[in-house]
Amino acid sequence: MMTAYTINLDPIVKLTREQFYELCAANPELKLERNANGELVIMSPTGGETSSWNSDINLE
Repeated sequence: MMTAYTINLDPIVKLTREQFYELCAANPELKLERNANGELVIMSPTGGETSSWNSDINLE
């Protein structure tokens, strides 16, 4: 099961694309995304089971 944490940074800062890129580059161990609302989404790493499902999809 994947866990995602959503953080609304708007009260503090609005990240530009460049700032978001820098944040991702500075934290390569994290899977960071931004949703349509501009919120920062931190995804948990996928485990072996999810990777296996993705491999099955790629083989079709």
